Amino acid sequence: MSNRKSRSARISTLGSRLTSVISVTLVLIILGALAITLVAARSLSRQVKSNMGFILKMEAESPATAIDALKRKIAAEPYVDRFVYSSPDAILAEESEAMGENLAELIDRNPYGAEFDVKVRPQWADADSISALAARLELMDGVEEVVTETAVITSVNYILHRLSWCLLAVAAALLVISFVLINNTVSLAVYSRRFIIYTMRLVGATGAYIRAPFMRAGAWTGLVAGLIAAGLLSLLLVYLDGLDPSVATVVPWSQAGWILAGVMALGVIICLGASALATNRYLRSGYDEMFMK
Repeated sequence: MSNRKSRSARISTLGSRLTSVISVTLVLIILGALAITLVAARSLSRQVKSNMGFILKMEAESPATAIDALKRKIAAEPYVDRFVYSSPDAILAEESEAMGENLAELIDRNPYGAEFDVKVRPQWADADSISALAARLELMDGVEEVVTETAVITSVNYILHRLSWCLLAVAAALLVISFVLINNTVSLAVYSRRFIIYTMRLVGATGAYIRAPFMRAGAWTGLVAGLIAAGLLSLLLVYLDGLDPSVATVVPWSQAGWILAGVMALGVIICLGASALATNRYLRSGYDEMFMK
């Protein structure tokens, strides 16, 4: 009879721990996936900003000295990340290819001027900065116009900014919700052993001594759940990378590794905190309160 009760208690304890591990794992997977999404959004933001800039068009038949002077000036500017120079002949060839005709045979002279496709550094990648730079460059000798797409830049920056803040807000909300859920799960596991806590108090056990096994169990629960969540998230990243290799550039493994390590650490920290709170509750409870949740 005692063996049957002992076996039933072990099964009950194992089921409780398994439920805790599964619950914590699911929460950590959601938080990890959200963190990966946030990293991907920021990577995309950097990639978009790295392609922002303007096109500087020079007047037709500008002298070579003016072009060389402008090349040196653009290369020396601190806001320039990179630029591509296109000669008038190269532009004429591109237009001929686009129209399907040899324009050089149809016109007497090349109507196109040299162009500079300039990409600015991320700290200058906003509409106001690019507009100010374009206005200054338009005053230079030999410059016909500077073409910018400030409306597109403003729209992209607005969307990325709002997306980042939304993801951070969701992450904060999920962190609070996850702690509440994990705390409830751990509390149920501690609740099943509340009379053991009370008995240990009666025989003079200190609070630290009583908390120790529950804290160890919580740490192991968090670690196991973190390992499972990190493994599943790794498989998800490998699967997505197989579907589209560009995923590796948006979420590099150097950053994904930190996220996975953070998921495991978060699982341990949250479960330790929940175990401490749940145990302290019953350490302060009287005998009558043991019969209430």
